[in-house]
Amino acid sequence: MMNAVEGPREPVIFSQVVDSLFRLTGRQRFDADTRKRLKAIGVDMDQPLLVAYSVPTWRATVGVCAELLHPHLPSDQARYHIGYALTDAYGRTTMGSAVLQLFRMLGWQSSLSRITRGLQSGTNFLSAKTRFLEGGALELRFEVLPEFHAALGNQSGIEPHFMNGSMDAMMALVGAPFRSGEYQPDQSGLQHAVFVLHRKD
Repeated sequence: MMNAVEGPREPVIFSQVVDSLFRLTGRQRFDADTRKRLKAIGVDMDQPLLVAYSVPTWRATVGVCAELLHPHLPSDQARYHIGYALTDAYGRTTMGSAVLQLFRMLGWQSSLSRITRGLQSGTNFLSAKTRFLEGGALELRFEVLPEFHAALGNQSGIEPHFMNGSMDAMMALVGAPFRSGEYQPDQSGLQHAVFVLHRKD
């Protein structure tokens, strides 16, 4: 008897991150029309949250919440602010609190090698690599793990502006001596995003 052929692994965002996003936005902001929009993209707010959500559902949900919280900002800036604020909101969950407490205890230098661990407390498909550049700047590269590339196809698994905000917030929480990260579009691709963080004066 032949075994069934498994399809590509599905990249997902876990429910605690989605719940943190809703707490950040404020559930009172979700009127009937907004709830219909969310239900159409895969999040039914009238039911308990699923264990995890797909990348397209997550990105669309972030977009809806960005519109609610920052209606007067361009989308890229709104997503940055959502990413920054969500890191703090996620830190108030049981899982997020444990991860951030560990990072604070270790200090920013030791925390750099554990960024992937932090990412994978909220997703199953992201990793991170760091290296110091000449002059002391830090390069931070986020990557989608190769086993998830097939499932994503020609859709990016990384939203760079949201990730930039999340990264800046994390650096602030662990006391890292860097200014806001600068996205490097010429060095980035469909399934990876590169940022350079320069040391504060």
